[in-house]
Amino acid sequence: MPARELRPALAAPIAELVRESAALGITLSDAAIRRFQSYIDTLLLWRTKLSLTTAATPQQMVRDHILDSLALYRFIHPGMRIADLGSGAGFPGVPLAIVCEGARFSLVEARRKKANFLREVARTAMLANVEVIEERAERLGNDVTQLWDLVVSRAVWALADFLTISERLLVPDGLAIAMKGPKASSEALLDRATFVRADIVEYRLATGAHHRLMVYRRV
Repeated sequence: MPARELRPALAAPIAELVRESAALGITLSDAAIRRFQSYIDTLLLWRTKLSLTTAATPQQMVRDHILDSLALYRFIHPGMRIADLGSGAGFPGVPLAIVCEGARFSLVEARRKKANFLREVARTAMLANVEVIEERAERLGNDVTQLWDLVVSRAVWALADFLTISERLLVPDGLAIAMKGPKASSEALLDRATFVRADIVEYRLATGAHHRLMVYRRV
């Protein structure tokens, strides 16, 4: 469904998503646009039942959450396995799965209702590269099927706790990326024996909010 065929409430947010994605080097196909529309529709429906997001309009979802999720696009390559820990409403895993069809995504969510929401998103948006793992992230990593190339979490844990969980889930040389807001400056100096701090990527959302990606590589 090309953007011009979208219903009026979604036309402007999707046009903004297409434009801002292009600025990140992402060209959205018609299939990707359809999947984003399905995702937004499902979020709008389920947010009244669950505490998924405070964003109440498609524009807020695009600006505050989807575009923020796509900031990780530069780190993902075909064939990678990515785990989104504490996925909740699906950020950043679902938007990344839509634009990175050649990678595999595990959405890890311990709460049954939110896990069911993620399953519904994967079904309605036809995301063949997504699996939902209904489990606490702290309990994963017990076998080789629970190792990933990249582990990410969006403002769920303190950085130290996130790295403690991630070190059991990453392949050698894998990346752990913590998505943080403007209050994360005190965490930026954290070092761990099992990780090398690879980078800190700072960026601004369309709303003006200052965010950062704190990137660590597993030794």
